[in-house]
Amino acid sequence: MLKRVLTAIVAIGVLIPVLVFSDTWFFPFACCVLASVAIFEIMGCIDVRKKLSLSIPTFVYELLIFAVSAVYFLSAKSDSPVLPASALAAVIFALTFFYVFWILAATMLSLGEVKFTKGAELIIWTLYILMGFVSLIMLRRQIAMGAYLYGLVFIGAWATDTGAYFIGVLFGKHKLIPEVSPKKTVEGAFGGVLGAILGFTVYAFILQNISDLKVNYIALIVLAIVIAVVSQFGDLIASYVKRECGIKDFGFIFPGHGGVLDRFDSIIAVAPAIYFILLLLQEYAWIFQFAA
Repeated sequence: MLKRVLTAIVAIGVLIPVLVFSDTWFFPFACCVLASVAIFEIMGCIDVRKKLSLSIPTFVYELLIFAVSAVYFLSAKSDSPVLPASALAAVIFALTFFYVFWILAATMLSLGEVKFTKGAELIIWTLYILMGFVSLIMLRRQIAMGAYLYGLVFIGAWATDTGAYFIGVLFGKHKLIPEVSPKKTVEGAFGGVLGAILGFTVYAFILQNISDLKVNYIALIVLAIVIAVVSQFGDLIASYVKRECGIKDFGFIFPGHGGVLDRFDSIIAVAPAIYFILLLLQEYAWIFQFAA
């Protein structure tokens, strides 16, 4: 327990400067580092880390995706951005096609040395991880009020996890999906929803009282409910994969907590959910806006 607490304190100490400098190059760089470690972890889990025809192109693809995302991130606020949003989407689509094509071709050319299922697993997990961390970058820069909204990703994931843990410990009686995660309960799942609502509400209340923001609490609570569900599914998906692979943790970078995928499994799921919801609805509904 002491090791977990100390690791959590250190992790928070590292996270704070990342958030403080989230409007600089340091933010996409930190996301890139975390994504690289997460991909390295999943490669070990599905046993393709030593298959260089798969692993090297995967890291090259990941670095290229973050490079173009960083260029967009750093120049988007200027009058003449180096990479407009439409061009960014085209470049990412092209890079993704060639990456998927390469992995499938390399799998085929291995003549059975690398099973097709391994290549498919690598593609799915690489895209899943990158969507999570790139969505954080896009949410911070592309969405109106992104400077405030991207904080909901971390609050949504961790408040859900905290609420589910404490309510589950105190009141949990009915198992949720014991075949996937034996300790999770139905009561804990509802606690996670309450935790997300509380976390979002407190965050919005603080912002409203220290800035000129006006908050739509109804929209915020609806979003919190959706994100709590997504967050818990992200956690369950990671638990299912670990159980299927016969491992306890994806990695060991956080002593007592596991690896990046163990700590960011919910964030990887929550970030795209919040980003795409707000991207689709930003002209029709709002959560934060400056007071008139």
